[in-house]
Amino acid sequence: MKKANIICAAIGIILSIVTFCYTFTFKKFDNVPVGPEFFPRALAVALLICCVWLLIASIMHKETEKEKSKGSPTINPKNKDIQKALLGLLTIVIYALLWNVLGFLIATPIAIFVMTFILGKRNYKTMIIVSIFATIVIFCVFKFLLGIEMPMGFIENITDFFFYELFDSEEEEIEDAVETAFNFSRFFIV
Repeated sequence: MKKANIICAAIGIILSIVTFCYTFTFKKFDNVPVGPEFFPRALAVALLICCVWLLIASIMHKETEKEKSKGSPTINPKNKDIQKALLGLLTIVIYALLWNVLGFLIATPIAIFVMTFILGKRNYKTMIIVSIFATIVIFCVFKFLLGIEMPMGFIENITDFFFYELFDSEEEEIEDAVETAFNFSRFFIV
């Protein structure tokens, strides 16, 4: 177990450093107090701290004879729980790759739907409603409460054309109208 913990801690440290460095490539937004890199950086730092702690604890821990004879746990790909975990990980990787292409509003409900399916839920109507509702709530929290722009993917070009070309409006007027509608809708959400 000691060897497995040391290996996992080393992999986690490398992953956290790579993730932290990758956040410097994120798109910067003007007039945004907390950029899109904040949360991934915070998670990378938290992962680094936990992995360093695991590494130190594993190195300082003295294995008993019983622990040595027991051996390290193995990952069996035939195990249903391991298959679910691997499918969940694959879903997250695909979601991350498609996030900028499809945009947050399309990629997120699909990812939530797939994850609930992997977890064993089969009430499709509820899964669709939860996926869409959760995406809208998350989008509104980031956009209006935190002031963080979410990637819109190819939708950004469509909405830019729709709002700015067809209506010939100023960007600030549209943002004010959307914010007013959002503030008005808060009274109906209980």
